[in-house]
Amino acid sequence: MIEVKAARIPPGRYVTLAQAGDGLQSDWNTGMQVLLCDRYSRVAVPAGVVGLWCPLSAGIWIEALGSRTFVKKGNGYTSDAEYAHEVSMPMHGASIAILARHAVWAKFMAMYSGEISQLPAVFPASQSMPVSMRLALLRLTRSALRSGDTLERLMGDRFGQVMLQMQQHFSPFIQRCPGSSAARKRQIFSRLQRVRHLIQTSPAKDVDISTLAILANYSPNQLIKLFNRVFGETPYFSLVRTRIEFARRLISETNMDISEISRASGFENRTSFARAFKIHSGSTASSFRYAARRA
Repeated sequence: MIEVKAARIPPGRYVTLAQAGDGLQSDWNTGMQVLLCDRYSRVAVPAGVVGLWCPLSAGIWIEALGSRTFVKKGNGYTSDAEYAHEVSMPMHGASIAILARHAVWAKFMAMYSGEISQLPAVFPASQSMPVSMRLALLRLTRSALRSGDTLERLMGDRFGQVMLQMQQHFSPFIQRCPGSSAARKRQIFSRLQRVRHLIQTSPAKDVDISTLAILANYSPNQLIKLFNRVFGETPYFSLVRTRIEFARRLISETNMDISEISRASGFENRTSFARAFKIHSGSTASSFRYAARRA
């Protein structure tokens, strides 16, 4: 029997899910955990557990693989099961979290889809979450908290439905992966998406192709070939493009100096930043800021 438990994490509390407590899951092999986290709370999630995080206000900070990334309100974050992660709620922050192992997510997703879910069932991602989906998740979470610690299996089915919808956009990429079976394709995609997820969430992280290849358990040449086949660009191009997108947001939304932005975006020096920005944006960083402020 799969057990779904719900708990509210009060302001300022630090919780580690590796240790069971009031309202917290004690058996991750057969259980799912629903959390509503208040401001200033922190939650440490062990490796092996996949978390779907939905900020309700002000965004949240997530630390994983030695990097710290901010997930703003309106986005959803799905963690990588292979690595532990820790989430911090800021002063005006709050977040929903749905956590379970791959096998448990697969069972709940299969209950909704009517198909046997192949493992891995869930892939790491940071993406926009529609308002309708966020509201549905909030209603489910409130219902879970009202129902008490242990919930009906049907509740897990509904959370599985949300995760399935969040992951649907990966289907075309999975189909591009080599492999004679659906399971093999998903395994390959999981390794490639792990690299892509690190690039997307930690653009300023000092990484090279060798580091990314180790993360995916491929040789550098294998990674470049497969990544390009599935995503239509090389890992290096993806990294530079993501850094420039991050820099554009900083230029538009902050008063940081351009030199500071180049460093915060992961570039070694102002010259390499200026060259990359011109290639990807079609203008200089200063011209882009001027146009953004006039808009």
